Amino acid sequence: MASQLASIGNTVVCWPQRSSSQPGSCLFPGCTTNLSHRSAVLRSFSVRLGCRWRDVGSASSTAVHASNHHKPDGHHQDQRHHQRQLRQVHPDQKYHTAGRTVKITRPRRAMPPGPRQPHTSGSGVVVAISDAAPPSRLPSSSSSVSSSSASSDVVPTLPASTSLIWGWWDSLPSRYRIILGTACSFVICNLDKVNLSVCIIPMARDYGWSPTTVGLVQSAFFWGYMLCQLPGGYFNSKLGGRRILPAGVLLYSAATGIVPAVAATVPGLCLSRAVVGFGQATAPSAATDIVARAVPPGERARAVTFIFSGFHVGSILGLLAAPWLIAHSGWRSVFITFGALGLVWWLWFEQGIMARITATEPDFATRLVTDSRKLSGAASASAPSGGAATATAAAAAAVAASEPPPLPWRAFFRSTPVRALAYTHFANNWFHYTMLAWLPTYFVDTLSVDLLHASQTALLPPLAGIAAGTAAGSAADALISRGVSVPSVRKLMQNIAFLLPTVLLVAACTPEVADNSGATVAAITVALGVSSCSLAGLFCTHQDMSPKYAPILLGLTNTTAAIPGVLGVASVGYLFERTQSWEVALFLPSAFFMVTAAAAYTLWGRNEPINFDAADNSPFRWESRFELLRRGLAEVMDAGAAEQEDRTEDGGALGGVARRVQGFLSRLRGGGADGEKDHRE
Repeated sequence: MASQLASIGNTVVCWPQRSSSQPGSCLFPGCTTNLSHRSAVLRSFSVRLGCRWRDVGSASSTAVHASNHHKPDGHHQDQRHHQRQLRQVHPDQKYHTAGRTVKITRPRRAMPPGPRQPHTSGSGVVVAISDAAPPSRLPSSSSSVSSSSASSDVVPTLPASTSLIWGWWDSLPSRYRIILGTACSFVICNLDKVNLSVCIIPMARDYGWSPTTVGLVQSAFFWGYMLCQLPGGYFNSKLGGRRILPAGVLLYSAATGIVPAVAATVPGLCLSRAVVGFGQATAPSAATDIVARAVPPGERARAVTFIFSGFHVGSILGLLAAPWLIAHSGWRSVFITFGALGLVWWLWFEQGIMARITATEPDFATRLVTDSRKLSGAASASAPSGGAATATAAAAAAVAASEPPPLPWRAFFRSTPVRALAYTHFANNWFHYTMLAWLPTYFVDTLSVDLLHASQTALLPPLAGIAAGTAAGSAADALISRGVSVPSVRKLMQNIAFLLPTVLLVAACTPEVADNSGATVAAITVALGVSSCSLAGLFCTHQDMSPKYAPILLGLTNTTAAIPGVLGVASVGYLFERTQSWEVALFLPSAFFMVTAAAAYTLWGRNEPINFDAADNSPFRWESRFELLRRGLAEVMDAGAAEQEDRTEDGGALGGVARRVQGFLSRLRGGGADGEKDHRE
C-alpha cells in the first residue's frame, strides 16, 4: 500500500494510507500534530496539521521518508518492531536533511483501542526541508494545493526585533510622531548652537581673538535670532509650523556647514552665525504652533517639556561629540558633521513622518498647514480622533472659506499679561544664553582643565535639565488633572524655576562655595537643571493665553528674549575683561533678572484664555503723531519745491519753508491731544 504525500510549499509530510477495510474517517480523530522547526530559516514558523487531508496531489519537492506496507500480524515481527520505534520519535531526536538539522518534537499519545491502532499503519512523520523560505501560512484543509501554487504564496518575514520596532512606531498616534520629530529637530538645533561654544576655544587660539572678540562672535547668532522672531511667528501662524520648521532646519544646517570657509574673517563668521540664528528663530514658534494645533490642553505640559528637552539632549551630544571631533579631525569637522545631520533629519521628517500622515490622515495634515486664524479654538487645541476629527475638519473647512481677521497687533502690545510674559522670557533667556555660551570657558578658567574635561563637566547641567523638565511637565499635568487651576500650576512651576536657581547663584558667589570647585559645579548644575521647570510654566503660557495666536505671541516675547543673546553674551565678555570676576560678569546679572521676573510673572501674568480679537485694537496715540509728522514732512517738501521760483526779500524760498515748518510744529504740539488714548489692560 503506497504512502500519501501532503505538500505544503517546500515542506513535505508523509502520512500513512488508511486501510481500505477501515471506515472513511480520520485515522486519529481529533488529533493535530505540532511540528516545531528550529532551523535558522523556520525558527519563527510553526505548522499545525490536521489529519483530514484528501486528494493531495503529487509532491514536487524531494522527500526523505520511510515507508512500510501493512503486514498482517505474525509476519515480519522484527520489521514491525522497527516501525514502532520509528513512530515513537524522541523529543530530542534530530534529522539531518539538505545540509540542515531539523529537530522534530511530537509527544507520545495514548491511542484508543480498536481497528484504528497505529500498528496497522506505516511509519511515523518525516519532514524534508528545502533551501527555500517557509510558507507564510497553511492552505485550507478543504482545498487541494499543489506545490507550485503553494510556493507562490511564500512571503519573507522580518526579524522579530525589527517587527517589534515597526509595530511600536505604527501604533503611535500621529501627534506623537510629529512631537518626536519636532523634538529631534530641537536636538539638531542646539547641536548647531552649542558647537561654537566648544570650538571657540581652539578658534580663538588659531586667530588670536580677545575675550571681547569672542563675545562678539558668539553674540552674532542672536542678531539673526532676534530679527526673525516676529516674521517667524507670523509665517508659522499663516503657513503652519509643520512647513516652517523643516525650512528653518535646512537653512541653519547649510549656514553651519559653511562656517569653516568663512571663519578666517570675523565679519564673515558673524554673518554665517547670524543666518544660523535666523533659521533657528523659527523653531520655538513652530513647535508652539504644532502643539497648539495637535495636542489637547491636558497633554501640553508633557508635550512642551518633551520637545524643548531636545535642547538639553542637543547640548549633551554636542558637548560630547565636539571635543572628540576636534581631537581627531580639527574644529572644522564639527561644523561640517553637524550641518549634514540637518539634511538627514529633513529627509526623515518629510518622507518618513509627514508623507505618511498626509496619505493616511489628510484632514489632520490639512489642519497642520491651515492659517491658524481660520481655525476654531476646538480645532486648534485638540488632536484628531475618529469621527470627531471628521466633524472638526468639516467645521474648520467652513471657517476657512471666510477671510481671516486682521492680526490684533495693538491688542498684543496693550496687554499687560503679554508684557509681563515678555519680561519673564527675557530673564529666562539671559540666564540660559549666557551660561550656555560661557560655561565651557568658565570651567577651563576656574577648574584648570583641558577642553575635553571642561565639555564633559558642562554635560551635567543639561542632564539635570532633562530630569527636572520631565518631572515638572508630568507634575504640572497631574496637578491640573486633579483640579488645581492652570494659573496656580504655571506660576508655581515658574517661581521654582527662578527663585531656587537665584539662591544657588548667590551661594556660588560666596567664598565658601567659590573656593570649592566641586561645590561650584554642583550649584551651577542644580541651578540650570531646576530652571527647566520653566517648560511647564513660561513656555505653556502662550498656548494658555490663545491657541489661535500662540506662535505669534511666542515670536513677540522671544523677540524681547533674544536681546540677552546679543547684549548679554557680549556683556559677559566685556565685564570679565574689565573685572576678571566670573561672579560679577556671569552670576549676579542672572540672579537680578530672575528675581524681578518672578515677581512680574506672579503679579501680572495670566494663564486664562484671552480673546484678542475682541480686545482694543485701536491706534496708539503715538501713531496719530507719527501720521501727523509724515504729513507735515510731505507739506514741507512740497513747499520747498513750490517756492523755489518765488523768492522774496525776507528770505526767499527758505523763509517760506521756515514758516511752514513753524506752523507744522505748532500743529504737532496740539495734535497729540486729539489722539487716541493708550488703553491698558
